[in-house]
Amino acid sequence: MESRVDPQNMPQSIVYVIDDHPQELLLIRRLCESVNLEVQTFDSPDDFLKQVDPKSAGCVVVDLLMPQMSGLDVQTRMLALGVTMPIIVVTGHADTGTCRTAFKKGVFDFLEKGFEPHDLLTSIQRALEANEQHREKESQRGVAMAQLDALTQREVEVMRQLAQGNSLKEIAGASGISVQTASKHRCNIFRKLDVNNEVDLLKLLISIDPEYASLATGSTA
Repeated sequence: MESRVDPQNMPQSIVYVIDDHPQELLLIRRLCESVNLEVQTFDSPDDFLKQVDPKSAGCVVVDLLMPQMSGLDVQTRMLALGVTMPIIVVTGHADTGTCRTAFKKGVFDFLEKGFEPHDLLTSIQRALEANEQHREKESQRGVAMAQLDALTQREVEVMRQLAQGNSLKEIAGASGISVQTASKHRCNIFRKLDVNNEVDLLKLLISIDPEYASLATGSTA
């Protein structure tokens, strides 16, 4: 199975930096530009949140303690807006409890100010790669959902039985159709979903939604 995802249509990755200290913004901007990374800086989290698009690609580097809101509050607001870019929190006041809270909230990385430039750039690169993988997966999911929408109601019924491992004879008996008709539905399903066999079909369903996997396997959990 090969996904039809065009990398040319993927948005450019940008490093978004939020810090109320101009010198910190300048430092991180220069670090990013030194390795040819696209970067945008904000001295106000509100300005960033007003401008960020849910479809934005890249990562966010944010100060933990700012007058308007904390870096963790920025993450909460981002999630509410549907922005899923990885977040790297930097702070000059790190403690175990704060770090634990940050990672529980899904923060990608947590760095103390005074960090080595290499450490920040490494973290940013990892975050950009993670975001790219996430966006590619979501794009593939969108393609798969569109393919599923092309199935008829009967083909959906047959698809689920195929994913359960039922034979064409079993499908024909359960659906009140001939084996030949069941075979025709199977061919149409594989063609429309761009899969070669039942294993690929099940993998596709699982990649779309875990609920599909439970339906396919007959699980009621």
